[in-house]
Amino acid sequence: MHIRIAPEILQKYPGAHVGWLDADVVVNDESPHVESLKVKMASVVAERGLEAATLAKYPRIDSWRKIYSAMGIKPSSYKCSLEALLRRILKGQGLWNVSSVVDCYNCISVMAMMPMGAHDLESLDGDLELRFGRKGDLFLPLGAGGKVVQVEESHIVYADNTKICCWLWNHRDNRQCVVTPSTRRAIFIVDAAEEQDTPDVRKALDMLAENLEHIGCTVRLQGILHRDAPEAEIGK
Repeated sequence: MHIRIAPEILQKYPGAHVGWLDADVVVNDESPHVESLKVKMASVVAERGLEAATLAKYPRIDSWRKIYSAMGIKPSSYKCSLEALLRRILKGQGLWNVSSVVDCYNCISVMAMMPMGAHDLESLDGDLELRFGRKGDLFLPLGAGGKVVQVEESHIVYADNTKICCWLWNHRDNRQCVVTPSTRRAIFIVDAAEEQDTPDVRKALDMLAENLEHIGCTVRLQGILHRDAPEAEIGK
């Protein structure tokens, strides 16, 4: 299979970079290593001087909010994955307890200040592409009782040949391809939309790889897509 950024995305966001990491994973309910990371999240956020009242003006969050607005989405109602994590921490709620692997990449997302996601690679049908929505696209959101969403052509999505895998660039995953206890291989994504954010993509990938290895996963390949290299091959 391949992972790619569609030309239309790069035309509108020429600084877009997508970091990707392919790994064999071992998914447990929790991991002592990841739990130790989760305990540190409040102090990580505090050290950056982030506060709930001013978070929307933080440069990286402000950048994503502008992108969501350009998609025709109200950013105060639909947030990028990074902002959603930061707001939970600032409210004292901590990160969600999902699994060792999901909690791990959520922690690294906060530490690296980059939106991240992951998909069960074996559940993907064909290639994975970051593209604009198309007429007739439907999205089945993660979460019990989630209603099917009509995707607009202004929306940016990750999609395979048959489904929308993540809606609004990195807002929410499709329940059909999330990482679950039965997942054995996953592809992890790091998103950057602006050129000034791209140096952190490599740092985020390296940090993710190190911590995944620490919890028993095995990294196969990793790389970064951008306007000069918008596509990469990932063996099935």
